Amino acid sequence: MRRLLRAAVMTAGAALLGVLLWRLVGGREPLQVHHDLAAGLRHAQVTGPREVLLFGTPGAEPHLAQGFYATGGLGSEAFVWARPEVELSFTWEAPQPRTAILDLAPLPGLGEQSVQVALNGQAVGELRLGEGRARHRLSLPAVAQRSGENRLAFAFARSAQPAELDPTTGDRRTLAAAFHAVVVGLAGDAGLDDLLAREAPAPLETVERAGAPALVQTGPGAVRYAFVLGSGQELRFTPALHDAARAAAARVRLRVTLEEMPGVEQELWSRELDPRASSADEVTVSLAAWAGRPVRLGLHVEGATRRAWGIWGAPRLLGRGPAPSLQAPAWSPAEDAKAAELRRGLAGTSVVFVILDAARAFQFGAYGYPRATTPNIDALARDGVVFERAYTPAVYTLAAMSAVWTAQYPDRHRSDLSFAARLPKDKLTLAEVLSARGVPNAGFVNNAMAGTALGFERGFAEFHEVFRMFPDLGSRGESMRRVVPDWIARHKAQRFFAYVHYREPHFPFDPGPPFTTMFGPDAPLGEAERRDSTWYKEVSQGVRQASQEQIDHLVRLYDGNLAYADREVGELVKTLEREGLLEKTVLVVAADHGEQLYEKGYIAHSAQVHEESTRIPMIVRFPKALGLSGKRLPGLVDLLDVAPTVLDVFGLADATFAKEAQGRSLLPMLAGAPGKPAVLSRTVWERPVYALRDGQFKLIHDTRSGRSQLYDVESDPRETADLYARASIRAEAMEQALYAWLGRLKPVAGGAEKSTLTREQCENMKALGYLDPRTPCPES
Repeated sequence: MRRLLRAAVMTAGAALLGVLLWRLVGGREPLQVHHDLAAGLRHAQVTGPREVLLFGTPGAEPHLAQGFYATGGLGSEAFVWARPEVELSFTWEAPQPRTAILDLAPLPGLGEQSVQVALNGQAVGELRLGEGRARHRLSLPAVAQRSGENRLAFAFARSAQPAELDPTTGDRRTLAAAFHAVVVGLAGDAGLDDLLAREAPAPLETVERAGAPALVQTGPGAVRYAFVLGSGQELRFTPALHDAARAAAARVRLRVTLEEMPGVEQELWSRELDPRASSADEVTVSLAAWAGRPVRLGLHVEGATRRAWGIWGAPRLLGRGPAPSLQAPAWSPAEDAKAAELRRGLAGTSVVFVILDAARAFQFGAYGYPRATTPNIDALARDGVVFERAYTPAVYTLAAMSAVWTAQYPDRHRSDLSFAARLPKDKLTLAEVLSARGVPNAGFVNNAMAGTALGFERGFAEFHEVFRMFPDLGSRGESMRRVVPDWIARHKAQRFFAYVHYREPHFPFDPGPPFTTMFGPDAPLGEAERRDSTWYKEVSQGVRQASQEQIDHLVRLYDGNLAYADREVGELVKTLEREGLLEKTVLVVAADHGEQLYEKGYIAHSAQVHEESTRIPMIVRFPKALGLSGKRLPGLVDLLDVAPTVLDVFGLADATFAKEAQGRSLLPMLAGAPGKPAVLSRTVWERPVYALRDGQFKLIHDTRSGRSQLYDVESDPRETADLYARASIRAEAMEQALYAWLGRLKPVAGGAEKSTLTREQCENMKALGYLDPRTPCPES
């Protein structure tokens, strides 16, 4: 089915010209699929009397206590790899005899093996796994359970590295088995035993049926999707019985419900399926009455008999016009054309890109801060453009700068983002494009996390780890004065790109005089607290209590660090003026991420995605002759937009870079084009906390626990009031949109598999709305 959907997407692009012509002649926009509910199964909420875990999907994440490697997949193909010893977590109100059905497969090539299973340390059984995927029944006695969290532990007898069994994989992880699904219900539930039958479907799965995606659902239970509905949308599907349910003469009821308020369901459609009937007509349910509202749509399968297994054929939400998306589309030809005059004015200009490490936007005068922390940068803002809502895609340097140089979200770079992972060699960087086109360029960094150890020098004609060059200054910003001005002077006769990465205002919070006391007394924090990370880590962990006086001093020291960095930016501006380059240069000042200064009880960055950590300055000074001075743009942007903007300034187009880039040039925004619909940020590690921020709301979602927070950041920019309890359906809609977005970001091993539709498949997909009716289909 994934091949079918990929091919549909590829074929859909061919219909764009037809759509434009249709609009020109006044035709009504045809219905198109806005949400494919079969493909969206992995993001949906599954409820019912049984606990259903589909591994490799977000709903299973909070249950992965330890020992699992995250993997992907769709529907019944989803799974996670297990190490030799793993644990699952379940939360039960009270001990009761329970039964689990486990869908497992040993590591391919490993052969048969066994696994010992224990519940809360008490042995509950041994399972023997054959060579292929199979389902197994396991009794969970009440005496081994407890109220609250329960741990189900698996100890496999055999394991191996995939590379030992098949050297072509190159996979050196030690693995034992793949977990596909677990269903837990009360003992005596005969429906659980039905799932062991050879002809039984997976608890939930997506399949191809009649040339279109279908959702197979075992009842009783419901699959719930959350959306903010668009104008004129409608739900369509074809109800059917699973073949095994029909053979057993099962009577199954399918229902569609809608919730505007949690727990208050309105039934929109219901039908009991007759096992004697051969087929059913497609059903259409209008959702027009709820346009613009967040709703939860439920697909229910119920039955008084066993084998209550139903099918939703081609379940989809249709609407007119393109499908809504939080991902920023490429600029339309009309939007892109708005910047044509600006591009002509930029002919001959150079670019200087400045990063202030861990600089949060809240502390800049240009963003409303009352202290005079950034007078030089504020002057640039008055002469330039301030992007008022700029964000980082990651709250730590490695991932943020990876995103800068590739214009791709960090999740695209690797499946496991840590502090030590190098930038993958297969990702084309901005510096590689510039060097290939003969643009002189150089990088100057004062943070090792942006340096050569992590591959960030790749493509640069020159790359200097300045923090290693001058022992008397180390990583202090003034060390840049010893190398950057000379490089600029040597290249001023040509267009050039210079990247200057200052360490400040990043920890240590010890700016030195006069900045130490610029905003108040130098007390009560001593030298150890300001230079040794132990103090702030213990405060963040709750091990040590910080006084208000200490926090106030911490903020003053951070502000001093920022003021110090601002002075160095001022020196850089003087260099450009002295060389006669200021009015021939586009100067970009930004940060890789922000910093929390005890907001939400946390000091530093990397582990939280609140506004203090994710919202960054983005100030661009253009030559004054372009008439852009004093502009303030409220649209959403992020660091992924830097590289496309630099290439746009230089008039360079690289098809390979543009194809993979998820950022876009900022130049059309200067001519009135809108900002992004939403931006995405993340913390470190494989199972991170994400922040999804749209024009008004911000969702913070912890993939490990499954818990979320929701804030109206337009009215509450410091995130003081969590709205999740009052607006849970809107939050769920953003959660599902987040996971849909992430699903499109994950790297694909070996590249995406290419597929094409047959003519019959193409015509069927057009008829169902998955493709535009004007899409040309292949001849055969």
